[in-house]
Amino acid sequence: MGLRLLHRSPFLNFGEVVPGKIYRSAQIHTGDLEELVSKYGIKTIICLRGEEDSQVFKLAKKLRVNVVGIRLSAREPPATQEMALIMKILSGKADYPADYNFTAKQVWLKNPNEGIEGPYLIHCQMGADRTGYIIAVYRVCFEGVSTEAARLEMLRYNHLPIRYPQLWENLRNIQPDKFCPQMNPDYGIPRATKS
Repeated sequence: MGLRLLHRSPFLNFGEVVPGKIYRSAQIHTGDLEELVSKYGIKTIICLRGEEDSQVFKLAKKLRVNVVGIRLSAREPPATQEMALIMKILSGKADYPADYNFTAKQVWLKNPNEGIEGPYLIHCQMGADRTGYIIAVYRVCFEGVSTEAARLEMLRYNHLPIRYPQLWENLRNIQPDKFCPQMNPDYGIPRATKS
C-alpha cells in the first residue's frame, strides 16, 4: 500500500468539466494516469507546465496517450495564440503540425494523422490557477456560462485571487462577444443552426 501511494498525488484537485470529454486536475503521477485512463478513458493530456513529468510522459507513451505541453504562467493570462491552441484541442479541431508551431513546448501524438482525440485531461501544478483560468474561458466561450459563474468555479478548485490577481481580473473584464469568437468560431451561433 505504501509503495502505491508514492505513485499517486494526495492533492489531485480532480474534476469533471464535461462528462466523457474534459477533465481537470493538479500534476498527476503515474498511478493517477493509469487510474484516469482506466476510469475515464483519457486519451490526451494537456500539461500547462510546458513539459510533462518525465515518468508520466514515459507511461503516457506506453499507454498510447497523447501529450501536449504548453507553458503558461499563473502570473498573467495566456497569449491569444496559446489560448486559441488549447481551445482548438479541447474542441477537437486542432491540426498537427499547423496549429502547434512554436506554441507547444512538448508534443507526442500516438498518431499525428488522426488528430488529437479526447477525452482530455488538462492540468498544471495545483490544478487551481492556470487550469482554472483555461476551464473558465472554456465555460464562457463554449458553454455560455457567465464570467462570474466561471470565476466562482475557479474558487471551488482552490484558486486564490489574492495570489494571482491578473487571472482573476482578466476573467472579470472579458467581454465574451469580443473575446470568444477568437476562441470558438461557433460562438454566438444558435445551437440549432450549427452543423
